[in-house]
Amino acid sequence: CTRGHARLRNGRVYPEEDTMQRRNGILWIVFFTLTIAGTALAAGSPVTNVTVGKAQKLITERAGKTDFVILDVRTPDEFAEGHIDGAVNLDVQSPNFEKGLRKLDRTKSYLVYCRTGNRSRRATLTMEALGFRSIFHMTEGIVKWKQQTRPLTRPS
Repeated sequence: CTRGHARLRNGRVYPEEDTMQRRNGILWIVFFTLTIAGTALAAGSPVTNVTVGKAQKLITERAGKTDFVILDVRTPDEFAEGHIDGAVNLDVQSPNFEKGLRKLDRTKSYLVYCRTGNRSRRATLTMEALGFRSIFHMTEGIVKWKQQTRPLTRPS
């Protein structure tokens, strides 16, 4: 076929220029949709990923404030081995995890952590689905916290 002439495809005749225009139009629509969707998702999420250093800064800045909760989502045994001072334990692997979350005030800010960041990520997704408004996810977990020799508390 030469430029501008019809092209036979799938039993149908398409002018070559119309095919290119359609393809470009579809690509533009897909790109635009993905850009808008990505921006909306990022802007609308109540979850902020933080490093151990940023988590320590948040804890220092918000110490003693009743609208800030440190949430350890590891098992009770892991929690007993050492946790961030003032943390509340709610095991993400427990069948009662969601029930426990529903008892919490969704308007407060939560710093959520686990051992390495995997379970806490799962917890933050559940919290987001339940309508929690302000969630800080310590992505590096308590392992990195310990490596940086930050303080831990053990139950007496």
